[in-house]
Amino acid sequence: ILLMEEINDNPNAYQSAKVDMLTPKGDSLNLILQISDNIFMNNASLMTVAFQTISLTPEIIAKLNNLDFPFDLLIPPFGLNEEFYKSLDKIHNKEIVLWLVMESTKLDKRHNKLRPLRIHHTAEQIEETINAAKEVLPSAAGIATRYGEQAVKHKQLLQAILKPTQKKGMWFLDLSMEDRTVVPQTCKDLDIACKIAFPYNPDNSSIEDYVHQKLREAPKSGTSVMTIPLTEQNLSKIEDISKKAAKQGTTLVDLSTLFNSK
Repeated sequence: ILLMEEINDNPNAYQSAKVDMLTPKGDSLNLILQISDNIFMNNASLMTVAFQTISLTPEIIAKLNNLDFPFDLLIPPFGLNEEFYKSLDKIHNKEIVLWLVMESTKLDKRHNKLRPLRIHHTAEQIEETINAAKEVLPSAAGIATRYGEQAVKHKQLLQAILKPTQKKGMWFLDLSMEDRTVVPQTCKDLDIACKIAFPYNPDNSSIEDYVHQKLREAPKSGTSVMTIPLTEQNLSKIEDISKKAAKQGTTLVDLSTLFNSK
């Protein structure tokens, strides 16, 4: 060993040293040795927490404002009362997403007030609906599917939805859980940012299991999107999620940051 020098400028390691040495063949070898209390580098992976939102109470607003990370609110732009939309101004650290009802076998006339985007609509009608949604929530950064398992299989309908989405500088999130979705290819054709994510399904798991699964997914794949209904109970399940994420090198970000990550 020719030289060993302690290094103090690495925030991810609490003991590290530079070592210069000679190999048995006489070649020089330069090494950095480090011991860390965290095997993951900061920002090694990204994760978004998104809430499906249909009602807001003072208690929920207070809990949201206590969260120590950015998050997304998936909000129906139609069918809710004016007070709901006004109360959004009280929530900090949020990013808003248009949670639009799209073609599905589950739709009936009760959904008409939500102005669903349907196969029989013209491209002009669909663009008009998206424009109206953006007027209700002008800060919306993207569009997410609500229902929509038929919409994401129908290329013509999907193109009619994606074109005005792109025109307004928004991205598209497919939450339909439809295996035969054509979203990836259609988005590629139109050069619009899109992702597929899998929201919480109470038929498959508990909230605790889903949260754990999404946390594990982030370091494995580099990104993860957790989508859960906005309730006081669910908020209490994720109060410490930023600490758990930090321990594995995962940074909590909003969806736009996730979409823009390489």
